[in-house]
Amino acid sequence: MVRVILNYIFLGPLLQTFIVSAKLPDWVPAEIIDMAQGEKGRCMSEHGTTEDMINMVNEGNIPNDPKLTCYMFCLFESFSIIDEDGVLEYGMLTEMFPDDIKAKAESVLSGCAEQPGADNCEKVYKIATCVQSKSPDMWFMI
Repeated sequence: MVRVILNYIFLGPLLQTFIVSAKLPDWVPAEIIDMAQGEKGRCMSEHGTTEDMINMVNEGNIPNDPKLTCYMFCLFESFSIIDEDGVLEYGMLTEMFPDDIKAKAESVLSGCAEQPGADNCEKVYKIATCVQSKSPDMWFMI
């Protein structure tokens, strides 16, 4: 159960993060999307995030907008995959990836897990853009 939730958050998405309009990677289980609905709705409402903003991310554009970045932090935090200092718990996440992409995930996530920023929302933005720049096929939002 925890594995499914964690896969959902970062890999889908972190995280994550939501009902997906854009095509998700094949390795993301449908159960993850269903499990995230409550937190997605809550975080969207708290931060004023729209489906259009999430779709923009899935099309490769991650705007540095607090409505989106704080939404991502909200989701990550609700599933305990980011700590109170805005550092991604990449070791825990890596264990949740399918075996065939686990090594790649660890390489990408370890290099992006800790980013500087004025607040946790900015740190998550930098984590997201880091992952997307290193491996666009691993980043998506639900």
